[in-house]
Amino acid sequence: MSMISRTDNRPYINVIFGNFYSPAYDDEAFIDETMELIRELGFNSVMFDTKAWEDFKERYETGALSQYVKMQEYMGKSARAHGLAYNFLMLYMNGDNLYPHIRYSPPIFGEETVYADGRPGKWYKYWSEKARSSMQEHVERIMDRYGEGCERCLVTREGKTEEVIPVCSMWDPIVAGSFDEEGICRYRAFLKEFYGGEIEKLNRAYGIRADGFDQLRPEEYWFSLRFEENAGGTDLFYTEEDVRERTPRFVVYRDNALWKARELALYFEAMGKALKEKNPQLFLCPDMTQWGYFLNIYGRQQADGDNEFSDLWDTAMRGIDLYALAPYVDSCHFITVPVTPDGYPDAYVVSCQHSMMRVMNEGRPLVGGIYWGRYIYNDIYAQLTPAEMIGTMTACGMDGYTCYGMNGLDDGGVLNRMEPDFLKSLTAGNRWCAEVIPRRKGARTKEIALLFPMEMALFEPYEVGNNKIRRLDLLGWYRLCCDLGYQVDVISSHEIEKGALAAYKVLIVAANDCYGTLEKGESEEWIREWVREGGVLLHGPDDALVRSCFGIAGEHCEKMPCRYGKTIIPQGESFCRYRDGIAVSDYVDGSCCVAEYTGEKLTYVSETKTEERSKEQKQAFRGTVFSFGVQIGASYAAKNIPHVPYEQGNREMYPILQSKTTLVKDILERYLMPVSGIRERGIETGVFENGMVIVNHRSTPYELPQKYEAEHYQMPVAYTPDGRGILPGHSAVWVTGTL
Repeated sequence: MSMISRTDNRPYINVIFGNFYSPAYDDEAFIDETMELIRELGFNSVMFDTKAWEDFKERYETGALSQYVKMQEYMGKSARAHGLAYNFLMLYMNGDNLYPHIRYSPPIFGEETVYADGRPGKWYKYWSEKARSSMQEHVERIMDRYGEGCERCLVTREGKTEEVIPVCSMWDPIVAGSFDEEGICRYRAFLKEFYGGEIEKLNRAYGIRADGFDQLRPEEYWFSLRFEENAGGTDLFYTEEDVRERTPRFVVYRDNALWKARELALYFEAMGKALKEKNPQLFLCPDMTQWGYFLNIYGRQQADGDNEFSDLWDTAMRGIDLYALAPYVDSCHFITVPVTPDGYPDAYVVSCQHSMMRVMNEGRPLVGGIYWGRYIYNDIYAQLTPAEMIGTMTACGMDGYTCYGMNGLDDGGVLNRMEPDFLKSLTAGNRWCAEVIPRRKGARTKEIALLFPMEMALFEPYEVGNNKIRRLDLLGWYRLCCDLGYQVDVISSHEIEKGALAAYKVLIVAANDCYGTLEKGESEEWIREWVREGGVLLHGPDDALVRSCFGIAGEHCEKMPCRYGKTIIPQGESFCRYRDGIAVSDYVDGSCCVAEYTGEKLTYVSETKTEERSKEQKQAFRGTVFSFGVQIGASYAAKNIPHVPYEQGNREMYPILQSKTTLVKDILERYLMPVSGIRERGIETGVFENGMVIVNHRSTPYELPQKYEAEHYQMPVAYTPDGRGILPGHSAVWVTGTL
């Protein structure tokens, strides 16, 4: 894959400049200075905030020139004068009427939603033909008037090279309910289809007594109307118990999210075709989420308590499945931020999310996404560096990237206000990746698949008890495998149902308490057959997928230390023991903490504890399942470390990192040795056909394990006496061959 800018024959490196008020109300000298800075930083194109507002329509139809449009037209001229191309952020979540006291020209909805009390919803009706037509018209008019100076790239995919025009065709898509007659009927039709036309099935799930689907009222089927408005400001969401018991509170929320996800899929499928009717060269690269996916910031817990829009930053509040949307766009892309849900800097969040994007864009260009600047909740780049993050994205296989952003103070990057050391690192990173990306050959090596908890990501917000810990289980597993030197792909059930597991030897199932709350798809049979043929599966406590696939179920137990070499103090929110299987690790009370199921043992457990299967299905398993009674990922990613439990007295024991346990390492090495050859905590690798990216996430220098034929560093480098390179902290190197 490649995506090369026609502007300077380098990979596509794009920055968003401006938002709904700046630089429209600055002067031309400021724009020229900023364009020069953008060029010096190593970008080759600039993205303008060109959403569907009335003043763009007026410019097209009457020639009238608002201050905003006037300045944006000057920005286009300035970009070209400084050797840059430009492109557009065309459409936004709700038309962008978030700050009408700042951006005076109103958005064009085509058709908007309606609140339950009849007020205009000020939100796109994503399914409306009128809304879609207005969006299409806006995009076509912008391209007609300003398309000549647009960025153009040569994209190579499947051996074919073509010229395309990359655009952000939608920013932060979120579907909202509509409570006019048409919106109500549409949602009723969804429920009728989802419940197979059986109103009694819905009545049991919802705890109501509707006579028919056409009698359902919004107060019965829409979560905020049924529960939030009657909650008195407390307990606005559902609980873990609601998930386990499938209460109406959970089911209604789930169904709302499923409807939103379906409407987004229908929207992108239709608009992908519509936007290319007049402009077939468009390369649709919408920003699916502004602040990451799944591993989002937990806005409600931040210090200033500003929750005006932060709830929507949690993608589980939106009803969005990016893996399902990927087929309908040219590059499935979102902006990542290197922070944990608590707002602490963490480079592996960006790596994990670019692993997701790599899977979503298999066989297509991967346009990475990153936030540059002073983050609103933490000064993240006081501890991380731009060069480091560019190294991570390059290691993950990006073919180019878009970043947010230059001069956007509401929540944007204010990149132009950053310190000189930040800008120097960004310049070095952009220069380096522009040189390294064309050198990489082939796809990134596949070794371990990490299963994305799709159901939990789709409809379980942070407010549900212990949700944050379960999300961190995914991040912890990802980081642990990276520290052990492996190449990790975060895949979903969508890829499994297309046969993706054939490329992997190991599958790790991260925590997902919502699994089983939907009808089972085909992925379970794919997983069973993959293990039957020799695949190795690792999972945590109380895993519903493994229980359904193989009949393996632990018994809940109290949190207690476990042993493997050293005694380990586990962390997490769920613990269990196993009474069958081969014990790999035990708890301090002697019960089994980690069990191995393989061969006849796995076959017996699977076939006696799951439903009857045919003789063909009852063949012996050649693979292995490792069942963990503790949440290894959550323990590895934990922010705090525990003290020794009081009941353990003065016994020596440590949290998982300090214990230096080789539990997971020893299990994985039995089946797969990392091709990178580097197994160091804080050292990330990306292995390609002809070389490898090594990223040092440590604060201290890292001595490369050997001499390489070629070593291309981001920063000036020293060498050991025997000639091995020393990789500076928070930087990356591209290496090829060995000496």
